[in-house]
Amino acid sequence: MTYDEFRRSVKTGDMLLWQSKPTGNLRHDTEIEAVQVSTESPWTHVGIAWVEYGRAWAMDLTVTGCAPRLLSNDPPQAWINAPRRLSRAGLLYAFSRFGKMRYSRWQAILGYLRRLAIGNDMLGQCAEYVIEVYREGGMAPSEIATPAACVEGALLRWSGAALRRIAKEAAQ
Repeated sequence: MTYDEFRRSVKTGDMLLWQSKPTGNLRHDTEIEAVQVSTESPWTHVGIAWVEYGRAWAMDLTVTGCAPRLLSNDPPQAWINAPRRLSRAGLLYAFSRFGKMRYSRWQAILGYLRRLAIGNDMLGQCAEYVIEVYREGGMAPSEIATPAACVEGALLRWSGAALRRIAKEAAQ
């Protein structure tokens, strides 16, 4: 599927997936390798689509914090269609974390060890944020805070869900 086809199909609440590639930055590359090896999955980052006013954003938590970002600036490599649009409660919950929730490498490690208490504070990592938002919206894919568990849970729990890859091309 092309990026343009994806943009015409994506709706608020769909799950977005990224595969990070080596960058030459030792810290980044080591963290990415650890995620892929420990979860036995290519997915290293997960977010939620927010489509409004003809634009599409990823709502996610990165090392720079929790905020929306335009998908055209960093298109995902794949997406999973949610069974329905994210509810108003889920969307408002997602918004309530913008600028407040901060990334924590320690919580990322706890997520991979299956020891993370999801939603206990304003520190987190991408999968924790996604699970919290979907939980509030009534469609939590997993209780394990890793991108791989979110993908597996969505494909198992969401009726009609399918993983669709997006072809590499320049976003318009």
